Amino acid sequence: MAETFLPAFPLTPSVPKSFKIIPLKNYFSILTETSLIYTHMNKILYAFILLSLYACTPTNTYSPMLWEITNTKLKKSSYLFGTFHTKDPSLNQLNPEVYTSLKKVQRLYTEFAMTPQNMQKIISFSKLKRAIALKKRLHSHTLKKIIHFLKKNRSKLTLKSLAKYKTWAIAIILSNQSVRNNTPFMDENLVSYAKKKKIKTSGLESPKEQLAYFDTLSASLQEQLLLDTLKKETNQNYKNALITWYKKGKADGFLKLQKRFVSHNIKQKKLDKILIDTLLIKRNIRFARRIDILLKNHSKYTYFFAIGAGHMSGKQGIIQKLKDLGYSVKKVD
Repeated sequence: MAETFLPAFPLTPSVPKSFKIIPLKNYFSILTETSLIYTHMNKILYAFILLSLYACTPTNTYSPMLWEITNTKLKKSSYLFGTFHTKDPSLNQLNPEVYTSLKKVQRLYTEFAMTPQNMQKIISFSKLKRAIALKKRLHSHTLKKIIHFLKKNRSKLTLKSLAKYKTWAIAIILSNQSVRNNTPFMDENLVSYAKKKKIKTSGLESPKEQLAYFDTLSASLQEQLLLDTLKKETNQNYKNALITWYKKGKADGFLKLQKRFVSHNIKQKKLDKILIDTLLIKRNIRFARRIDILLKNHSKYTYFFAIGAGHMSGKQGIIQKLKDLGYSVKKVD
């Protein structure tokens, strides 16, 4: 379950010289990062993908995770969109209604702003002060799983190249190794489209706010996060279930889906509880509060908020938090 709560940006560490790195050409705010982070920078921790918007017109018609935000004090509607941090073509060709709604606003806010300064902060935050061999900080069975995973995905990474990074950062790095193409993630497409339409972009969080909680995890829990990431990355049933849930366009059901794949490992249960509290509930409160501040203090603008879809669901989700603050949040189909 832990893999679901990783930051909304894809991360790829530096690789051998023989591996082609796409140079930094431009930048924009995320997934989501998501998640992850989207720039390709030569010989650094993560290659962040910064690509231009596809020229093709979106044709997918699956129901989007899109909601209209209104209240009596707002002159025009703003929008809330749940992203899926993926390169899956079946998901990235978004329903046209998403772009129609985005065209109506003056500001796009993703989870955090993608600037070179932010990227450098994330790089610095994710690296150890000095490299520590993985065999000195991880159990042998974990090392075997990493080696098997890298071989299976024909990765250019090695245990030595990963030794420079914190264990939780390695989990994020490996969560993207199964992605073998340089096409943009969903969040990238949104930001590229916004820039093309002269819509200003920014972020609701700072990189430190997204990543700081990982450093509070014990060495044991960071290793458990890594193990769970490897497990989920090789579990096609889990991935298919997430995609099916997302295509329905309904926020409800995310946590129920997670429970279907819950681990009975005591250490994993402890980790899941921590991650739900820090990566979902606390951040949902922060997201909703900052959306509220923007809508009230800068009401002359209309907004499109693109945040990971997992943050929308349930009584502790962003949708309910906004309703609690007095907003009407209506599904757009």
